[in-house]
Amino acid sequence: MLNAKPCLTSAFILAAVASTGAQAAFEIADAKGIKFSTDGWIIVQGHQQRGDDIETTGFRMTSGTTPSLFAFNVAFPETDGLNMSARVGLYINSQSGAGNFRNNGNVGNTGSSALDPREIWGKIAGSWGEILIGKHYSIYQGQPVLADASVLAGGLTGYDNVNTTNALAATFNAGYMYTNFNAGVRYNSPTDKALKVSIGLYDPSQIRNVFVGAGASQTRSPRLEAGVYYDSPTPFGKIKLYADAVTQEAENCTVAGGGACADDKVRTTGGSIGTTVDVGPVNLHLSGFSGKGLGSVLMQDLDAVDAVGKARKSKGYFAQIVYRLGATSLRYSHGRTKIDDTAATQGHTARSNIVGIYHALNEYLTVYGELANSRFSFNPAFNKPTDTDYATIGGRLQW
Repeated sequence: MLNAKPCLTSAFILAAVASTGAQAAFEIADAKGIKFSTDGWIIVQGHQQRGDDIETTGFRMTSGTTPSLFAFNVAFPETDGLNMSARVGLYINSQSGAGNFRNNGNVGNTGSSALDPREIWGKIAGSWGEILIGKHYSIYQGQPVLADASVLAGGLTGYDNVNTTNALAATFNAGYMYTNFNAGVRYNSPTDKALKVSIGLYDPSQIRNVFVGAGASQTRSPRLEAGVYYDSPTPFGKIKLYADAVTQEAENCTVAGGGACADDKVRTTGGSIGTTVDVGPVNLHLSGFSGKGLGSVLMQDLDAVDAVGKARKSKGYFAQIVYRLGATSLRYSHGRTKIDDTAATQGHTARSNIVGIYHALNEYLTVYGELANSRFSFNPAFNKPTDTDYATIGGRLQW
């Protein structure tokens, strides 16, 4: 979508259902046929935010939504009918600070603590499909992440907070949500079939609301995620259709101050559907999600329940069109996420609009620019509506 390479991000590609993987720039093999390779990218950008609040206005230099990556891959020769491989992906933000965290002022630690090991997994594959074990990106709402042109470029800050302690948030504010890299076991059916399925058991999360101090902290079983995908060429172009779902429970629900919720258990349930279509130079993505106990922006962890521990309903959609002109791609996207009011906690509607241009100078180097607007009818980070404009210029060196 963004350059001449056949993928958006190897982080998601090797964990997603249908993708081709990055081209490793360096590969060696021993006498037994065991192969070692590396891939990755370096991303840096400057983004200017102008909002109607002091906390949404400013300039920062960052890695963008996805930190820079240096990854190591090992592939073994076929053994007893099995193809086995492993991957470690070390993500590193350009901004000072530990892990995803930015500096406070202009002083920060850029040493080894800035490493973020998002991918640590092994894969066992055969004619029956493949099994991934370890830490990789989740199934639920993974397809919008693959499609979003901002994932390896600009994007928005979480809740439009210019000094957020985290990396940028693509279009997670409005359109779909980030479900994160998680430890788990995942099965993918054979990739050479038009119809594919994935099912995974993942490390569960607390289901909470950090803004009001309520949530369920005890998990007794894994989170279950599953997806169904149809991916096939047609006389008009290539089309992918998908549907995925998630469910999880958490217990020991408490409100601010430590009191018990009306119900000790909280359940997350959600589903999403979508399509990605390639017709000539045009790529179109449209997806939507709906559920309960999902929250917004980051699934389960930020505002999934209200002040009395009740699971909140949320839904949203994301639409993006990319037009490719040789090495240059032009993009427009619109997203919307709504989390309902309850008797105890105010909800919000968030909207995003992004236009962008992405130009591949060669097969390794891409430069880009984005203009965006993000609006919250009520921003829970600031307890009021916000309206924020963005201007971003950046570059990515990828191998």
